[in-house]
Order: sequence, then structure tokens, then C-alpha cells
Amino acid sequence: MEMLFANDRRAPRHAVPVDCQVVREDDFAMLGDRGVDLSTCGMLVESESPAKLGDEVVVSLRIPGKESWIDVAGRVARIAEGRRESDTARAIGIAFEPLAEEQRYALESALCVYPTVSSSRPQRVDYAATAAAISLV
Repeated sequence: MEMLFANDRRAPRHAVPVDCQVVREDDFAMLGDRGVDLSTCGMLVESESPAKLGDEVVVSLRIPGKESWIDVAGRVARIAEGRRESDTARAIGIAFEPLAEEQRYALESALCVYPTVSSSRPQRVDYAATAAAISLV
């Protein structure tokens, strides 16, 4: 029996350059203006500005391949220091607040033509699911 792996992502990430502006809410400091991947749940933004996990941000982003922009609230969920071999630069991961239905649909339809990105971190074993599968055998 093989171990089962957890899927920690709520939505697939897509490798697409994103024009954006990410601003910290409390002091309006610009954290970044170039996204490197995007999903309907968040994005990875190149950033040299200091940020802390949990910082609340406002993101304005251009829908890939379109001229329209959307605004969404989010928070800093990850800080990539650029130490991994797969890191191209220092970056911050932004987790979006739930999008309005029309925003989610616009992003989903625009992103479907771009390739998905796999995580650079090793997959986590889902021990509970593996044990449940073994008990069924």
C-alpha cells in the first residue's frame, strides 16, 4: 500500500506574470508590484520590502490577458527569503480573502490557459487518509 499525500492547496496555482500593486493596510507601504504566480485563493509576489506573517494587505491586480483590474483584500501567508534552489527572488505569498463571485469567475476563466505550478516543498503525507485506506483492505 502506498502512502497518500495531502493536497494543501485550495486552488491550483498558475505560472503567469501579474501586474499588481500590493500595499500593506496599516501604513500603505508598497510591498510589491510583480506577481509570479496566481490562483483564485492567492498569489506569490516578488518583494524586497520587509513584511511580517499576518500583515493585512490590499491587492490591485490586472486579470492576466485582460485590461481589467480587480481589488482584493488579503494577508501575508508566507515569506520566501530566496534561499531555496527553486526561488528566483525574495517573495511574499498572499492569501486572498474570499473573492466576489464575478471576480472568482473572471480569474478562473483567465487562468485556465496558463500552466499550473507545483509546490517546491515536498508533499506532506496524509497519515489519516492512508490509515483509512489500509483499514478498507
